[in-house]
Amino acid sequence: MRIAVTLAMATTALMWGATARAQAPIDPYQPEPAVAPGPPPGFIPPAPAAIPPAPPTPPAAVAAPMDPYSAYPAPPAYGYQPPQAGPAVVPSPPAYERGYYLYSTPGAPPVYYAPPPTQFRPSCSSYCGCSCCQPNCQALRLRVPRRKWDGVRRFSLGAHFGFMSLDQKVGGQAVVMGGAGFQLRLRSAGHFGFEASQSFLTASFYNGAYSRDSYPFQLSMMFYLFPNRDAHHFNIYALAGVGIMGDDVTLYDENRRRVTQSFTEYDVHAGGGAELRFKWFGIEADARYVKLWRDNSSTPASYYQGQSGAPVQNSGQGVQGNIYLSIWF
Repeated sequence: MRIAVTLAMATTALMWGATARAQAPIDPYQPEPAVAPGPPPGFIPPAPAAIPPAPPTPPAAVAAPMDPYSAYPAPPAYGYQPPQAGPAVVPSPPAYERGYYLYSTPGAPPVYYAPPPTQFRPSCSSYCGCSCCQPNCQALRLRVPRRKWDGVRRFSLGAHFGFMSLDQKVGGQAVVMGGAGFQLRLRSAGHFGFEASQSFLTASFYNGAYSRDSYPFQLSMMFYLFPNRDAHHFNIYALAGVGIMGDDVTLYDENRRRVTQSFTEYDVHAGGGAELRFKWFGIEADARYVKLWRDNSSTPASYYQGQSGAPVQNSGQGVQGNIYLSIWF
């Protein structure tokens, strides 16, 4: 019985191997692979060598956090402490180029530099307003160089006395008015100047039956022979300009009533004069030729247009003379 079972198992194994071999294609031209000879009987293989363990993988380096305070020493005590010395970095001083501030070297910490002392001019009011500090404040004031005066006096104010004679006659008498006024003069350091003057002139005829008050205002350009220096005590000048003059004429009308009529005249003038000046005080005198035109755009001037014997003639000319007393600054 045991033999029959053994034969049945062997038969089954052979049939299974034949079936498996029949499923794979057979190449009749390929030689059979060589079979390595097995170990001889009784060969005991050596034990395999032990595989050394792999070294452990080191952990990845972790970046340490930045500590901006490690370069500075700890304060010796609590409370307010003065700034401590930082890293040994030599700061570069700021550079000034055409008035612009240039920053420090890249990578260096910013450094504060005090502005130049000339940018701040302390005064007594900057520190204390009391009178007790005044002597001490004198030492705090910085000496700032001042521009030296060039010795040229460019501005003057003064008064003048003068007259104006016109080619007009009233009852056979020439119209000559006199009076006073004031003037303003400006001068350059060289030869040129400017004058603005206002005069108040008056004249009376026939015991006051005819009177005239005139107020000439004139603007003149001036040219001096010598430059403007205190050393030149004597000078000669020429002038020319334009002006306007208001006139108030008082007379009796045909009904024997006393009336006042107002007129306006325009003038151009030219002349010359001389100046005697001692530093801040000066005396001047000049004479001017004056040409006048009456404004006929309104009454009563329009009523007298084209008529002779008007209180103020349509056009005229005359001579004006003045003596000036001036204070120069």
